[in-house]
Amino acid sequence: MAHQSHIEDLFLKHDGVMSFERFMEEALYHPRFGYYSSNIATVGRRGDFSTSVTISDVIARAACVWALREKKAILQAGMSRRWNVIEVGAGDGSFARDFIAQTPVMHRALLSYHIVEKSAPLKRKQAETAPKSKIKWHEDIGDALDASEGNALIIANELADAFPARRLRYNANNRQWEELFLRDMGHDGLTEFFKPIGGDVKAVDSTVTEDWDSEIQALEDGQLVETLTSYHEWLQSWAPKLKRGAFLTIDYGDAFPRLYAKRPKGTIRGYFQGVCAKDTEIYDRFGHQDLTTDVNFTDLLNWGSDLGFTNVSMQKQREFLATMLPELEQPGPAQQDPAVEFLMSPYGAGDAFKDLWQRKTSSET
Repeated sequence: MAHQSHIEDLFLKHDGVMSFERFMEEALYHPRFGYYSSNIATVGRRGDFSTSVTISDVIARAACVWALREKKAILQAGMSRRWNVIEVGAGDGSFARDFIAQTPVMHRALLSYHIVEKSAPLKRKQAETAPKSKIKWHEDIGDALDASEGNALIIANELADAFPARRLRYNANNRQWEELFLRDMGHDGLTEFFKPIGGDVKAVDSTVTEDWDSEIQALEDGQLVETLTSYHEWLQSWAPKLKRGAFLTIDYGDAFPRLYAKRPKGTIRGYFQGVCAKDTEIYDRFGHQDLTTDVNFTDLLNWGSDLGFTNVSMQKQREFLATMLPELEQPGPAQQDPAVEFLMSPYGAGDAFKDLWQRKTSSET
């Protein structure tokens, strides 16, 4: 199969061995045959997976209320009346379309909406879905911040979960963390093996290797975890450019170590044509299925603080939506909408998703 030859060529360039993080990066973002860069058609009902914003406009409506509140606070702090919103990873463009439509006319006239997107297929879909006259596209968030003169409200909806993740395993025999690597065995496929953290393996800047709260989740032999080192590096690359603004992260995940409660195999999984792939199935269909991991929000809180952000709040999605759109909890049509019910449900996306609100009022870090 064609994708098998791609894998073999990639492993040859790495002497037959590749970290899981590098495998995930190549599978999703290789410029020629990566899932996001080349093979994804869209998200939603006709894609391999749906996001919250493709099933309802409620997320965009709530984010618009949040943005207008932050805009007011930033204006009071001395920002110009023109305001910038930067959406990083805009999916099929549904969020941008609904956000702009929800913005009151008097505020919309002064709004510059920026989308940061590297995926050519998704960029084409966004141009079909969202109002092109109101949007500026950028390859890099640093470029978007330059265009915004360092003053912006940044929104990342289901972005962090798509960054390449490192996979670690706890070895109780020597009380040591090990990193997952893959070896190409030709026709026999890929085989997993682990290297101790240290030596030629870069350090782990994450809570996952710290002492666990055993009352929440006992740390046992073979526990698999993920850390988004690549996302941390991405934050470090642009945070100094944000002089004044706020950052809203919407994603599925939890605080550490609750994130791994009853999850000894970690959280990595794939999606192909709406079907979830786990265990060794995540190595199948290279470049033709999504790979994702739940987000460790404790890391995001810590990394944000280190980069000069104030952590305003972290809420379950249903709490954030109720705060921004209190009508959702009142009897009426909204409560009868199945999509809204799912997004608010404590048994569905309402608890699985978290909304992290961070603010920055100075370029000093």
